Amino acid sequence: MQDSPELPSRLAIDSSVLIAYFLGEPEGEIAKREIFGSQHRTVHCGHLALSETFYILCRRRSQKFALEALETLEKTGLVRFHQTTELDYSAGMQKCRRKISLADCYVLALAKNVQGSAVFAHREKDISAELEKNVPDVNVFFLEDLSKTTLFRKK
Repeated sequence: MQDSPELPSRLAIDSSVLIAYFLGEPEGEIAKREIFGSQHRTVHCGHLALSETFYILCRRRSQKFALEALETLEKTGLVRFHQTTELDYSAGMQKCRRKISLADCYVLALAKNVQGSAVFAHREKDISAELEKNVPDVNVFFLEDLSKTTLFRKK
């Protein structure tokens, strides 16, 4: 692990980043400022994360809110959405090597495919423990501890 003063220019974001942003969580404020508010960053997101974001916003707020939030996000062009067979296979390889959710594996795979870093809103026990044991081949940031700028460095 190593400290870094800011996020890199190419990011693959997890659904948790979008959810925190749309629900106004503290990590969402960091995402607003550091990710979506920066013209120096290219933000990538997989379709699985988009689907996860939709259903969680739908459950917590409403279907209308979820649809409007994600349609607005798409129209802004702030995020590049990815859906390819290559990404599917890469995510499968991540899942083969790690005991984390398939959705998290997609974020790691996308980060690798775009030569960027993976960003999650929250440091969850399962992913933190797994990444400590099995360091990924991409850098990983957690918005909740961005002030500490803890990250996992690729091998």
